[in-house]
Amino acid sequence: YMKKSLLVGLLILTSVCFVFGQSKNLDAETGIFIYLNGSETVMTEEEYLYYAITFETETYNKYKNDEFEWYDQFQKIKQNCDNAIANADFSSTYSIVTGLEFGDYDFEKGGFPVSIAEGTFFPLGKCSYSSSVNYYSVFRKEIALSIDSFSDYNFLPMEKDVAKAFLQGRKDRYGNVDRNITVQIKYKIASYDSEEYKDFADLAISNNYLPIVGIIESITVYDFSDSNKAIE
Repeated sequence: YMKKSLLVGLLILTSVCFVFGQSKNLDAETGIFIYLNGSETVMTEEEYLYYAITFETETYNKYKNDEFEWYDQFQKIKQNCDNAIANADFSSTYSIVTGLEFGDYDFEKGGFPVSIAEGTFFPLGKCSYSSSVNYYSVFRKEIALSIDSFSDYNFLPMEKDVAKAFLQGRKDRYGNVDRNITVQIKYKIASYDSEEYKDFADLAISNNYLPIVGIIESITVYDFSDSNKAIE
């Protein structure tokens, strides 16, 4: 595991496309209902309509031009939306995988520093890019996942002899060293009345993101060149 210390800065990370085991990944389509549930957002008729356009597109297109048929369908759609919000999954353990870079070996501390800046978050995308959905709708806003205290895990401990062999094995024929590693973070969703959420919410919302905060359960470091090989 990585020992904790602290770096200061600001960084947006993107997740990389590796699949590890049966971990549950959080995407915009899942995240939006977690946000709507946790933030207790009041759904308006307009937002229900944007939900219909985004998530029940076929039904919307089929019935939108007949106000009598649409009225009945819209009541069902609103109930579907309410159910999706009420059933938002806060209980699962989620995971996200990202690539990081390690620095030069620290001979005093016995390990490699890893570049993780304080304030790091992961943009998860939007539910809708449709021009039929108002730009200011929640369904057009990007969702931001912040992993609480992630920046504290910025050191990869390794014995000197092991580290020397590890670095040697990552050299190409020209002497260049591949310093990329893959990190899998398993986390739970923080409650929306928690300090962890409140610490991130204002920053995210002021930058037009919908905030979600994860509380770390475990972090595993993998060799970037072999996503199945964990670094002990």
